[in-house]
Amino acid sequence: MLSTSAWRPNDEALVQQLSPALRAWLTFERFHLHEPHLYQRTARDPGFDVKYFAQNCGVFQLPCFRVPRRYLHVIGAGSTGADTMQFCADTAVDDSILLPIHPSAIDSYRELLRMTDARDSGERIWAVATSSTRTVLAWPEASPEQATFIKTSLHSPIFGDRRVTRIKAGRSVGLSALVHAELDDLPATLCYLPETLAFTPRGEPGMGAIVRSIPAEVKAGRVVLAPLFSLIGGSGERVPLLLSILERTGMTPVEFMHDVLCAPFARLWLELTMKHGLLLEAHGQDLLLELSPDLIPRGRFYYRDFEGLQLDWELRRHVRKRAPVGLTGQWCWHEAYDSWGEHRYCQSTWFKWRISLVQYLHFVLHQTETMLRTWQRERRIGGESIEQDEITMLFSRCLFDAVARMFGQSVGVPYNIYRFLNRFLLMLARLRRTMLRDVQSVGRAA
Repeated sequence: MLSTSAWRPNDEALVQQLSPALRAWLTFERFHLHEPHLYQRTARDPGFDVKYFAQNCGVFQLPCFRVPRRYLHVIGAGSTGADTMQFCADTAVDDSILLPIHPSAIDSYRELLRMTDARDSGERIWAVATSSTRTVLAWPEASPEQATFIKTSLHSPIFGDRRVTRIKAGRSVGLSALVHAELDDLPATLCYLPETLAFTPRGEPGMGAIVRSIPAEVKAGRVVLAPLFSLIGGSGERVPLLLSILERTGMTPVEFMHDVLCAPFARLWLELTMKHGLLLEAHGQDLLLELSPDLIPRGRFYYRDFEGLQLDWELRRHVRKRAPVGLTGQWCWHEAYDSWGEHRYCQSTWFKWRISLVQYLHFVLHQTETMLRTWQRERRIGGESIEQDEITMLFSRCLFDAVARMFGQSVGVPYNIYRFLNRFLLMLARLRRTMLRDVQSVGRAA
């Protein structure tokens, strides 16, 4: 009989197997959520087991089954490296793939497991939920050094359809490879979590998984990562990370916002957008802050979840940014790489810019400003009183400065992009057209 694996409630002793840096990261993921009720609307699916929400979730045994390779599409590297869980047996005796399944979705897999003669792996794989319920940190028992993130498939009215299809798997692995190929040319302030392997069943679409590796510097403890939402998330004994950073560094709230979140990201966003044609899904979950082991910001951002990365293909063609040879997902290029949902404007560069900036302006800067103002009223922090829209205006000035430096011309008096975003994007579109025309002219002359 197929096992669904045992639940291990609140077994924090197992978490202690992980390195201090990973434990700190997990603490931010699980206990520093910001307003989780806004996206964990249990009334939409009363049957969903809320013990799998990050803030409720202890360690559990992840259901894993060995599925013969012939029944799966395997996308990306066959091996994930000696320091990561091994998913591909790839031997003469056992040519199979380790298929992880989220415990709450096990019933929807039973027919697939029966039809493919899958067998329980017999391996004890421990897992802990992250802020994205379907994505878990997993590691083999007694091998915490092989810990890795696994994005599993979930479909619930709480979250929507979060199943890993072949197209989504190909996109994630393909874009991860694209960024890796260009890494030397990208801004030094950007790092990422690679997604080098994915697999989806051939006969049952939407039941796949994506493997997301942990950078070596994090595993070694040289770096601690914290999702941006953890800056303002947490209550009770879980003090929001930003309060701890302000206390440790002696920075004023406005200094932190300028030096850590506004000026560096304005430069990073503009360079990625206008020189590389890469647009981040820039909300507080997918962007992480690099911290020292004593939780001091080190000036870099990490990006995760390549499913949300968007590209400006026209700009990339003009600046001769080519996709890696053999990019996965080319069998359905439009769906995998040139579309963002069903919105009528999803292919528009303007629309992609807008979504990316709205995510950062509202879900990072505006929400952080709101919390700073609250903390000042409660006398939890000092510094000069922060006015409404002050932080989004601060970011706007930084972005205007970055635009002026990049294009070598004045772009007018800064205004609050948060309130007049379309106006800013129209200006950026004009600069982009001029830039592409100039690049094309140089190319013809050469």
